[in-house]
Amino acid sequence: MKKIGNSQWLAPWERDIVIRALLDSDAELIKHDNARRLPLKMGGTTDIYMNLRNARNDPKMVALLAEVYAMPLRRLGVARFGEVPDAVSCFAGPLSINLGLPYVTIREQAKEGRVSKATAIGRLVRNEPFAIIDDVVTDGASKIAPARECIKAQVDLGPLVVLVDRQQGWHEKFKAEGLDLEVWPGMTLHDVRRYLIEHGVMARCDKAAEEKNPIIVALDGKNWDDVLPIVDRLRTTGCILKVNDLFFWEGYRNLISDLQVYGRVMVDLKGHDIPNTLENITRRFATNPPWAVTVHASGGEEMIKAVVKSFEGKPTKVLAVTVLTSMDQVACEEIYTRIPLDQVKKLAEIAFRAGAHGLVCSPQEAATLKSLYPKMELVTPGVRSEGLVAGDQKRIGTPRGAIEAGAKYLVMGRQILGATDPVEEVTRLLANEIKFS
Repeated sequence: MKKIGNSQWLAPWERDIVIRALLDSDAELIKHDNARRLPLKMGGTTDIYMNLRNARNDPKMVALLAEVYAMPLRRLGVARFGEVPDAVSCFAGPLSINLGLPYVTIREQAKEGRVSKATAIGRLVRNEPFAIIDDVVTDGASKIAPARECIKAQVDLGPLVVLVDRQQGWHEKFKAEGLDLEVWPGMTLHDVRRYLIEHGVMARCDKAAEEKNPIIVALDGKNWDDVLPIVDRLRTTGCILKVNDLFFWEGYRNLISDLQVYGRVMVDLKGHDIPNTLENITRRFATNPPWAVTVHASGGEEMIKAVVKSFEGKPTKVLAVTVLTSMDQVACEEIYTRIPLDQVKKLAEIAFRAGAHGLVCSPQEAATLKSLYPKMELVTPGVRSEGLVAGDQKRIGTPRGAIEAGAKYLVMGRQILGATDPVEEVTRLLANEIKFS
């Protein structure tokens, strides 16, 4: 059977209809808890749990799910399908009737105490187009044995068809097991979460938590699949999410709205071009305004004014970058012929005249800029706890030191992303170093 690639079998409008139907059912097919206390079978907790097995309590949902799952199986052109008990067992029979096709029940393990200890109930026919269906896929562990049973029987095995891909590592699990099996989902857990938040069923985060949290998490050097499980867990902490290389790779139109499900978004554009070009770029942002966007103050007063103008009437902050924290005094004097503090002050003056809402500077210049421009919001990169490696940053400071110097927001990346538990690290920083409870 041919490969299906990275696609979903439900169109966005179909997906929304299905999610709404699952929510409206009295059978509790979608459970949600904004505090992420719902337990998972594979361990850990989540904010959303899909429970299609409960469709047994709602005949209308059994009929609907049979119709929904018929869509991908028809497109695949299967002659037979398999169900992994027990999540989809309640509608496997109606689905068989809908399609006019036989089906097979494939257990992970053979049942003890039976005359036949076979793992499959029904026939697996060699070279016959075949697909396995299930409700969700997480790390894929429970799908390995059924897939191997099909491979052993030499069926023409297509993708694993699931309603929801929880995006929790099945690619890596299948690869480690040497299993060449695609997953074809109707939607992802992110799609469900986005729907629930955008339709007010769940809150993105407690507003008070957002207002008290000054941490901007730099999502640098990661792709969407890497970022998603991190921002999923960080969502309830109220952190701001900063993107630059991911923004250029994924594109603005979809990435920002996807990230806004998990927190306020800072687009680290670092724009530096003629005023007309920057205005054209940032005007497009106004259709889905981010929390903030950065431009280089060295682009000049007119350029910054053009960007500020493009966000008139929108909540987006225009942040002017002064001197990069990766520059030491030698580099700064070579490029600007000034020491860092003098150059930062000069660029801050330009940004202030242009009407920028805030300044990006190192913790070492924050106190000076706060005294000069008390109403401008200061964002400080180069922040890490005492004793941690500076990496490629030269002008750095501690979280508490930056706050005391006048910074309102702290950009922190590797310390949080590299922590065993990013949420625990954010909580520790707020309570012990930044002193927010």
